[in-house]
Amino acid sequence: MKKILSILFLVFTFISVQYSAFADTKTGTSSTNWDSKASLERVNRIGNVLLTKNNLPQGITFTVSDEDDVNAYADINKEVHVYRGLLNYVDYDHELAGVISHEMGHIINGHCAKQTLLNAAINSVTTNIANNTKTTAGNIAVAAGNQLATSKISRNDEFEADLTGVDLMVKAGYNPLAMISVLNKITGNYIDVLETHPSGEKRLMNIYNYVSYNYPQYTKEVYNTDSYKKALTMINANIEQRNASKKLQKKYEKEQKKLLKKREKRAKKMQNSLNAWDASFATLYYMSGSGSDSSK
Repeated sequence: MKKILSILFLVFTFISVQYSAFADTKTGTSSTNWDSKASLERVNRIGNVLLTKNNLPQGITFTVSDEDDVNAYADINKEVHVYRGLLNYVDYDHELAGVISHEMGHIINGHCAKQTLLNAAINSVTTNIANNTKTTAGNIAVAAGNQLATSKISRNDEFEADLTGVDLMVKAGYNPLAMISVLNKITGNYIDVLETHPSGEKRLMNIYNYVSYNYPQYTKEVYNTDSYKKALTMINANIEQRNASKKLQKKYEKEQKKLLKKREKRAKKMQNSLNAWDASFATLYYMSGSGSDSSK
C-alpha cells in the first residue's frame, strides 16, 4: 500500500502545481535598472502587510525572479513568485498588492493542492479510458473531456482568488480597484471555453461587481490610472446593459448574495493555516513516506 501511495505522490509532484494567474503572452519591457534586492524588499513589505493586517499565519513566503515574462504564481509550498516582467507593469504599491493578494488567494483557498490532487485523479481515469479505447476519435474525446474539466475548475479558482484578494486588500488598506488597473494592462479577451483563465472582461466585471456590492465606498470615486479608466468604460457599458434588464439585475443580486455567503464562510476559516485540500495533500504526503522515516 505504501509503495502505491509513493508512486501516486510522485505522479502528483510531476504534474504542474503552480497557479500562474497573472501570466500573459506579452513580454515585459526590458529594464537595465533591475534591482533584485529592492524589488524583493518591496514585494516582501507589501506581502507582510497583507498577512499582518488580515491576521493570517506567517507561513507564506515571497520571492522575485529576474525573468522577462509577465508572470506571478503561487505554488503548493505556499510561495508567491513575482517576475520582473510583471513588476515592469506595476506602477503603484496598490497594484502590486493586487497581484500578491490574488496569489495569496490561491493559497488560502487551497487551489494548488486541489488542482494537484484533481489533475492526478483525472489523469489516472483518462489514461485508463484511453488505454481501453482503440479509436483515434475515442482518444480525442477523452482528451477534450479532460481539458474541459480542468479548464472549468481553473477558471472558477481564478475568480475566487480575485475576490479573496479584494478582501485581503481592503482589510490591509489597499484600494481593490488597483487589481482591475493592473489586470487590464496584462490580460486579453478571448473565448474561454478551453482556457484555464477567464477572459479579461469577465475577470474585470467580476471584481468590479464584487467591490461595488461589498465595498461601495471605493466605486464612488475613480481610481486615477489610465488603465483603470479604460477598464471603467467597458464596465459602465455592461452596467448600463444590466440596468436595462430586470432579468440581469436579478441575476446580479443572486450572484452577489451567494458570493457574500462564501466570503463569510471563508473569513471563518482564514485563520487556519491548513484547509481541507492542503490537509488531504499533507496526509497523502505523509502516508507515501515522504513526510516520515520510511525505513521504519
